[in-house]
Amino acid sequence: MTQIIEDVTISGDGAQNAIGNWASRDLILTQLQFVTRQPSMVLSEGEIADRVAGYVPVPNHEEVLRTLHEYHAVGIAGAPGSGAATTAVAALRQLRPDLPIRQFSMDTEDVEQIGARQPQGYLVRAGDEEGDSRLRTCMEAVQASGGYLLVVGAAVQEKFREFLPVYPVYPPPPEAVYRAWLTRRGIDHPRWWNWSRAPALLRDAKPYDARRLAELAASIGNEHEVEQVYLRWNEQLHTWFAKNGEPRDQALMIAAATIAPADETSVYGAALSLARQLNIRPEGGGLVWCPSTGLNELLGADREGDRLVFRRQGYAESVLRHVWDDYPLTRTDLLTWLSALPVDDEVDLPRDLRGKLVEVFADLAAEHDAVDKILRKAEVWATRHGAADLSYIALARTCLHPRVGGRVRRRMYELATERRTPQMLKLTVAQVCEVLGQTHVSVALTRLKHLGTYGDDVVQEEVFQVVRALAAVHPEQVFQTLLIWCRTAMNLQSQKDMFNRARIGLRALLGEHDRPLPSQYEAPVPDRTRLRSVLEVMEQLAACGEHVRPLVVDAARTLAAGGYRAHVLQAALVWAGRPGPASMMGTEIFLMLAAEQAPDGIPVILTDPGAIDPVDCTPAWAVAIATQAMGQGGFAAFEGTLRLWLDAASRLPALRPRIVSMIERATGGDIMRRAVVLGIVRRWALTGPGRNGVKNDVLVRLLYPEWKRLLFVIWVWVSSMFVRDTSE
Repeated sequence: MTQIIEDVTISGDGAQNAIGNWASRDLILTQLQFVTRQPSMVLSEGEIADRVAGYVPVPNHEEVLRTLHEYHAVGIAGAPGSGAATTAVAALRQLRPDLPIRQFSMDTEDVEQIGARQPQGYLVRAGDEEGDSRLRTCMEAVQASGGYLLVVGAAVQEKFREFLPVYPVYPPPPEAVYRAWLTRRGIDHPRWWNWSRAPALLRDAKPYDARRLAELAASIGNEHEVEQVYLRWNEQLHTWFAKNGEPRDQALMIAAATIAPADETSVYGAALSLARQLNIRPEGGGLVWCPSTGLNELLGADREGDRLVFRRQGYAESVLRHVWDDYPLTRTDLLTWLSALPVDDEVDLPRDLRGKLVEVFADLAAEHDAVDKILRKAEVWATRHGAADLSYIALARTCLHPRVGGRVRRRMYELATERRTPQMLKLTVAQVCEVLGQTHVSVALTRLKHLGTYGDDVVQEEVFQVVRALAAVHPEQVFQTLLIWCRTAMNLQSQKDMFNRARIGLRALLGEHDRPLPSQYEAPVPDRTRLRSVLEVMEQLAACGEHVRPLVVDAARTLAAGGYRAHVLQAALVWAGRPGPASMMGTEIFLMLAAEQAPDGIPVILTDPGAIDPVDCTPAWAVAIATQAMGQGGFAAFEGTLRLWLDAASRLPALRPRIVSMIERATGGDIMRRAVVLGIVRRWALTGPGRNGVKNDVLVRLLYPEWKRLLFVIWVWVSSMFVRDTSE
């Protein structure tokens, strides 16, 4: 069978597979590792500890501390790298060492969620918000919750000083910051503490630069190389480009530095592509380029097997930055080249080099605010070129970027909520949500909710996998959000949307309700309150109608098979006894459980440890019998399950009176219900020996009219005295 889903061909009988280069798990892990190493993207506990340990108090630190204590909110005005965020984080950690601190995105996160959580510190970067009214609302919510709001950025002072206490950051001496970070990295050698070049290198430096110099000293160790890497090899690159003024040689350098380590063929192919982009068209074609025997010497590179490498740390990365800064007229061409080369059919690049080109493109474009180009190319790669892996890299590396992340996240939301978004692009957005959720889990879950609602089976599977991955990091928040997904399903207008959201929500909940929780949640393992919440949501989903009921029944079956049969049975009986749609759903689940047999053929719920009293099952049986009597189609499992219970009554004398009593109560004296049961009992009695006793017990209680029942009672009594039932 071949089915067309949106603009991607899906083949197979029930199994659907998206065609194209999908982001592999290895690629996802690579981007996760990249993002978690970026302090501006993920504010981890380790990063907070590093910042506090490397913090040199600013002159107005005490004022910031007092204001934070009094107002639970403060703004720190300062440009990127000035230490504004570190000052805010260090002040809050000094004031409340026990309080978790997280980044909060004003443009994509719901302010109402603040009040639903335990008090926290919220770090907001000025520029993410849509306006001062939204920030004011956020501040009020944080203060009401007992938390603390930290607003940082260059725009704080001019935008919010009317209602937010704002302090400009006065950076401490960079040499003091440098030494503090040396201490943090365990470097106590006088060579670095008293390094003669440090004062000159740090002249007019920001705290970020001082930290960077200390990190380089800790990782490299060679004074000359540390200095050159810190200065981004500026002098050497100026010299090289002045000496090698031929455009095709410069194209070779730019191409090699961008994709290195790379094989020689790839370097020449990338350089030729750049030359075309820059309109460098020398006569003689390939013969006028530097021969391969002189390539190493021209570029100052080495060979490692069949690959060309740059040994000097940070040198290759500095080349593109140097060209961008010194040759501004090439900037548009550079971005166009970087975005076109990964899918250039004329240049046969290995897949890893194509991915590296996209990384360079995304980082460079984000740094220089070219967000429209990032988003446009990401969508083109996924939809026109079938290269969702490239699209994933671009979005994953920029969705948390401090400059363009907010706009990337907004576009991800639009793609998630648009029904006509191509499947491959939906899959890509779902995968990127795992990266996004490292910092903004509620933002990621919102996009996943819509992808699961409007996506097909393939997209739903990916959403499920990403939700499970996020739950490993944020178990409680993910679980509570999944409950909301299910509760809001009934508010959707489309039955298909309702079904999809209920399906993905229930499936994820079943995978999370018994996840062992970290010790900080102080909950038993598994947490029975979670199971209770899942069962409550299942009852609420009954309001969605009959098309959703099979999902709930399947969920009940899964829970029962997972060791929670008693809990599901109890819930089903409660639901069956309530008026409304939950009654039918509870009865169907009960019949499913009531039909499960032990190896000896007896219903499990009647004999296993924790067996239920048959009389306690009266509400569910009453609904099942009444539905059958009204001729509404009934329950498919009804007659077969009742026969199993009659078998149990026949084989287990101790259960017989309780089962017969349950049957009598479930019919409730209604003649039509009695007729349904009597017909089944009579048919059952004819299918095997030893069944007349149970049949007679039922007839004695249900036969009608009354005179006929009384005559049958007398007949049974007389028979028991004078006639032996040969069938027994």
